[in-house]
Amino acid sequence: TAAHAQAWPARAVTVVSPYPPGGTNDVVARALADRLAPLLGVPVVVENRPGAAGIVGSLSVVRAAPDGHTLLVANNGSHIVQPLVSSAAKYDPLRDFTPVARLVTAVQFFAVNSDLPVKTMAEFIALARREPGRYFYGSSGSGSVGNFSGEWLRLVAGIDVTHVPFKGSAQALTELMAGRVHFMIDPLVLSQVKSGRVRVIATTSPERFPGHPDVPTMRESGLAEFDMVGWFGLFAPPQLPREVLARLSEAAIQAMSDGELKARLPASGVLATPLGPDAFAALIRADQQRFADIKRRANIQVVE
Repeated sequence: TAAHAQAWPARAVTVVSPYPPGGTNDVVARALADRLAPLLGVPVVVENRPGAAGIVGSLSVVRAAPDGHTLLVANNGSHIVQPLVSSAAKYDPLRDFTPVARLVTAVQFFAVNSDLPVKTMAEFIALARREPGRYFYGSSGSGSVGNFSGEWLRLVAGIDVTHVPFKGSAQALTELMAGRVHFMIDPLVLSQVKSGRVRVIATTSPERFPGHPDVPTMRESGLAEFDMVGWFGLFAPPQLPREVLARLSEAAIQAMSDGELKARLPASGVLATPLGPDAFAALIRADQQRFADIKRRANIQVVE
């Protein structure tokens, strides 16, 4: 263990992003890699390994050598939600990974296709109640945070809407822009506001998002129970040597504290809010309890 720690990093570091290119997870992973490379003095390469809403790529890191050369950028979708809803997610975020650092806080945004005749949450809910079963929402996959958010909205708003899972946020957003799904709850929708193809009408955070202060919160829109803020974090395989963990966490926090990066990330719906290993692990434990409660109340079923 000591020899591994002293030699690290001895070669290029691979950061696995368990989703397709173009989504929010990919944006965060590449932003981290760009700034981590000069801090570590070796190339840091992002490798997309999509599949099963983040499970495939995540499992590949569980099985990797715990030497600090294979890492994972993942989120509360793959690491909190999937173990709750999918029998394929045969891992626990604390037992089977080493939490290294929270990188960003992810604020979700509710957006509709711009052709839908609604400009507020109240108008959308009224429309959905008038035409139950007609409206579809897209997400990055079954059991994703977007799926959880959509089901939670269905419950608290009392509407009948249908989930359409895709292989990533980017694909779901493309379908939203084309009008083949009617709404989506995801940070990535902000990237298409200027295109005029989507209309963002609410944020899921407790407070208004600094980059878009004109967008009201779900709470302000009459949904007092709706509060869904996610995160993206850096993980390593289990049993990472303590010395490597300390150096890697310090470098990740320094990378995400870059001023230019902090100014740019809100355009993707995320805020750079790095946390060290202990605080990140405590957040994961709290989220495990919170999402388990949402699953129970919304009666979300396990996918075999």
